Amino acid sequence: MIMMSGCMSSHYDRTENFQFLWKIGDLDRAEEEAAKLANEGPKRDRLLYFLEEGAVSRMNSNTSQSIPALNHAAREYERWFGPHLRTETRISEELLSTIGSAEYKPYKSRIYDRVMMRLYQTHNYLLTGDRGRARAEIFKTRQAIQDSKDLWQVELEQAREEAKKQNLNLEESLKNHDSSHPLYLERRRIQSLVPKNLPTFVNPAALYLEALYFLHTAKEREDFAKAEYSLRQLHAIYPENAWISEDYQLANAGKQSEGPKTYIFFETGRAPVRLERRFDLPIFFFSPTSRIPYLGVAFPTLQINDQYLQELEIFTSDQSNNPQKTTLLSDLDAIVAQEFDQYFDIELSKAVAGAVAKGGLQYLATNSVRANDDLTQVAVGAGVGMLSQLTTRADLRSWSTLPKQIRFCKIDTPIDQKLTLRGAGTKLSTDIMVTNKHINLVWVRSVSNFTPLRVVGVCPLSNH
Repeated sequence: MIMMSGCMSSHYDRTENFQFLWKIGDLDRAEEEAAKLANEGPKRDRLLYFLEEGAVSRMNSNTSQSIPALNHAAREYERWFGPHLRTETRISEELLSTIGSAEYKPYKSRIYDRVMMRLYQTHNYLLTGDRGRARAEIFKTRQAIQDSKDLWQVELEQAREEAKKQNLNLEESLKNHDSSHPLYLERRRIQSLVPKNLPTFVNPAALYLEALYFLHTAKEREDFAKAEYSLRQLHAIYPENAWISEDYQLANAGKQSEGPKTYIFFETGRAPVRLERRFDLPIFFFSPTSRIPYLGVAFPTLQINDQYLQELEIFTSDQSNNPQKTTLLSDLDAIVAQEFDQYFDIELSKAVAGAVAKGGLQYLATNSVRANDDLTQVAVGAGVGMLSQLTTRADLRSWSTLPKQIRFCKIDTPIDQKLTLRGAGTKLSTDIMVTNKHINLVWVRSVSNFTPLRVVGVCPLSNH
């Protein structure tokens, strides 16, 4: 039993080399490692590995590898849930992980994964000049958000049903929680990361990219209306942002920018990672005489990555001493934390159901040898308890190459088309040339304040 458990490598073990290469900025080898994981890793994790491959290849300006990788990830998702959630696969399958680690179940992605996957693919197609496919990805982004809301409701109802089958009243247990219990305090910490004005399951960067697409490629009033719809939501989140307000006013008026503009998007840092923490159950499920040697829940928590390049400065030839700076657009810490909180009851239901089932097995095992000698009872109790410990593991998988923040700024395109990008307070800088088109998009990536800036791509959004 122990040997078998030791041979089961974890997700962290399998991706350790990939993570190291990506963090130090060796993107060529990181791409190779991600592709190897996607092709040879466990099938249950293929979707996640395709997402990692797509993100790293995109960061390495390799759209020819990023586009098919993200398409593979999209097909893996559709295999589970199908178009608009029509699928033969039962959602409740994930809730039946009573014996074995949650990591042994297929990774079916999270809501912010699906939105970022579509955002990245939209940008990939814009970089290749394929506006038709870019437009299709934008509509898929909208559908992903709506499907996710429906899916969340289905999963929540299924979690409640599975809890009832275990004779657990999860809602009542949560309602009667002890406010000093570590599990409750951990949830409060997660909730504190989320601003009150952030709509559920919304990524402002995805909203802004689709708004800019419709605004600056508009050929009819309906396109301006689509841009206005997204910009209205953004304006509610960032009412003081002058750039968003300016674009919102243009969409309302059915107009486009009079002068050439360049939008710089800056992805910086690393999204939160999931770590495991063990909690004693806050309620009693068994009699004190049941002799259960171990009963607890392994629950994921979020760790924020605070080592990142906080600001990007943009210099032009006519503003060499007065650089423009980016401002926050999407806070992935908040987006990930919000979804974590939304799924808290579902995840807790799965963890509790698994702990109760394992506790029941321990009871049966120890009770069956009560007539035996003490040594046998101790051996069985220790063995079953160790099995429970080894199989009570939280699901720590996540799309690790996502950024901590997406920041942006909007500037008048300089006449000489030259920009210098520099990390504030650092010597990290790069020079780029933008196009002579009316609207330009520049996308920049930074992993840390020690790794070089990576220009993902520069592309025109409008030709006039």
